[in-house]
Amino acid sequence: HIETLPAIYESLVKMDQFAFTFSMQAQLAADLARDPNFTASEEQMLSLKEGLGLRTPGDEFWMPVGTLTASMDPEDKINLLSHIVPRFGGNPEQEAALQAFVSALKPTFATIKSKCPGMSEGDIQLLGTELLAAEILQPGRSTREQFAAWLGAMTEPDLMSYLRRRKMFKEDAVAEMKTMQEERAAEEARVEEEKQKMMEQTRKAREDRSMRFNPETGKMEEIKGKK
Repeated sequence: HIETLPAIYESLVKMDQFAFTFSMQAQLAADLARDPNFTASEEQMLSLKEGLGLRTPGDEFWMPVGTLTASMDPEDKINLLSHIVPRFGGNPEQEAALQAFVSALKPTFATIKSKCPGMSEGDIQLLGTELLAAEILQPGRSTREQFAAWLGAMTEPDLMSYLRRRKMFKEDAVAEMKTMQEERAAEEARVEEEKQKMMEQTRKAREDRSMRFNPETGKMEEIKGKK
């Protein structure tokens, strides 16, 4: 849904550029636009603004989500937003899934903490929200009871393995972004260098009138017979 990008950026432009960098804005916009359920409806845009703190968060959803995920990294919060916002404005089953998600945050975090006592709060929140987003936010995947039973059966190695895979995915994405930025910077430098060479050739040609631009070769060439 590329057509939704202007509406997304209209909201994001109001964010603090230091706390919410352009690359983070671009990532969130791309994730939302790729989601087939995101249409930039009024309800979804209001939800996005609440999730970003541009509107007062509602007591029933965004306030508890924001409070309970306060230790997550900004990039992980962006990923969470991209999971949640497109789910707003759906059918009654989707509304029920959203409520099941928010009500399951505390017990999910508590279960993970009991199984992984050495895990940081940020990692507990990341892991818990990822598991809930995968199983609870999608209507028909798992009920709260089924999810609780499944999580209860997981061991510490199971949870740590899932967390490692999730972090590897993030690291790969960061590395891919860095490579893309480096390649773009190198291409911009190459174009600028070619531009400077052309300008220097043009300057010299004007000085001695011994060269001219050949449109067939795209280069400055010496005029034959000119001394």
